[in-house]
Amino acid sequence: MDALTPAPEERHFPVARCAPCGRDVLTHAVLDARGREDRCCVHCDATLDPEEIRWVGVPALNDLGYAMEGENESGCGREGCGQGRCGNR
Repeated sequence: MDALTPAPEERHFPVARCAPCGRDVLTHAVLDARGREDRCCVHCDATLDPEEIRWVGVPALNDLGYAMEGENESGCGREGCGQGRCGNR
């Protein structure tokens, strides 16, 4: 990739399989010395294969264990959810 790749649709997020973390993770963009985009794991910063990046919507983020703040004000039903102490977030 030569420049930051825009999300295909608003409210879609880049995810990929991270081998060190052993799961699908959100990614973040970094620029290499030539100004080209690399994607890295938000948890361990491992560089991810650009061919593995896919863009997912909020429902798929939830399936991966992520949540958008304010998306579910009532929480998941577990004790502490909605108060910043939910293990699902």
